Amino acid sequence: MSDQVAGNPRIRPALVATLAGGAVSGLLYSSVLLAAAFLIPVQIVFGRSGQGAGAGAAGVSAVVIAASQGFRMAQAGAFEPIALLLGMAPSVVLLLALAIINAGFWKGRAARFRVIVPAAACGLAAIPLLVAVARDRSVASFLEGWIKTLFASLGGEGLDASALAVSLDPSQLAEQIMTGLYDSYAATLLLMLGGSWMVGSRMAGPGSLGRETVGTIDRYRLPYGAVWPFLAAWTAVLATVALRAPAAPTAVAWNLALAASLPYAAQGLGIATCLLKGWGVPRALRIAIAAAAVLALMTPPAGIAVAIAVPVLGVTETWIPYRNLKESEHESNT
Repeated sequence: MSDQVAGNPRIRPALVATLAGGAVSGLLYSSVLLAAAFLIPVQIVFGRSGQGAGAGAAGVSAVVIAASQGFRMAQAGAFEPIALLLGMAPSVVLLLALAIINAGFWKGRAARFRVIVPAAACGLAAIPLLVAVARDRSVASFLEGWIKTLFASLGGEGLDASALAVSLDPSQLAEQIMTGLYDSYAATLLLMLGGSWMVGSRMAGPGSLGRETVGTIDRYRLPYGAVWPFLAAWTAVLATVALRAPAAPTAVAWNLALAASLPYAAQGLGIATCLLKGWGVPRALRIAIAAAAVLALMTPPAGIAVAIAVPVLGVTETWIPYRNLKESEHESNT
């Protein structure tokens, strides 16, 4: 077998990509801080080396994650096989969803469906877990304790921890974090899967299958009919707010509305990219503007403005052909 691998110049690079991509993915997930990006290395392998190598990278990632979590549990003296399997479940489900996104049966179908369908399946699969978390008071207690510890550490940095605790009640903050999780988990899954698929495919390199499948963001455009689910979802949000609906229907409405907004956010980015290209803005400056927008998302006032403006820009192209107007202007100038 080793002679066959050594004699085939195509197998060895694919094997290296599989091992390296999977290892990097597992390490990213294990880092916690960069866990949201752990699917990107696997998607790069899918886009560059094909389904077999990508599936192998997903398997390597799962093994690295299992080894990392098992090692941490053993260090803490609390290793339990069942607990390890439960702890690995989210990463394995996401890796499986990414493999489904890259499956061959999507060929010839609209690209948006290959992301929406697996993300919806993951969202439905997560409902029992969310229900269990909502009923388990220990999760909220853990968050509350973590917030109090954070306040105490800030006090060590010269800030008044008692003033923080008075102005920002840890129990209320914990409750708001849990509510935010319930209201946005489906959109978060869609963003993670869709974003990883698009970014990883583009990073697969020129001429790769991944880059050809995804295309460029400035050409991304939703069909006209997509506006109706978007409007219906946000109407449901307004109804739940006006009627002061219980937590469950409110969470459903917010998840649907945020998930319906993400494709229009991508379209808004496409419009902005197209316009900047049309105005002759250099690529380096376009990247700097995009980085500034990402940083703005991390600051509450500017972040809210960007999070609202980008999807609104995308949805208004249903009626205002921004890119066609720019093309017409360019033709009239020439």
